[in-house]
Amino acid sequence: MADFIAPKESGVQDYIGMFAVSAGFKKEDICAKFAEDHDDYSIIMLKTLSDRLAEAFAEQLHTDVRKNLWGYSKNEDLNVGDILNVKYQGIRPAPV
Repeated sequence: MADFIAPKESGVQDYIGMFAVSAGFKKEDICAKFAEDHDDYSIIMLKTLSDRLAEAFAEQLHTDVRKNLWGYSKNEDLNVGDILNVKYQGIRPAPV
């Protein structure tokens, strides 16, 4: 993260924001039950769905931060393709 914020000694006032999202609470418990039933398909689907939902929520939250909360891109009007191609101002690193 240090690569994306101005060093203190630069004298530039800079900000960094963070948020965490999840769509997988108790996912491991549910997957364990599926594993007991040898239901690999449901395990894969649950993990994929929870990952995609968390990613979608993070994108929505990031849009809200840019346009409303911090408001540095108030007039942004991007379609899904633009967002996927990172045409917005700023970055959204996603550590795993």
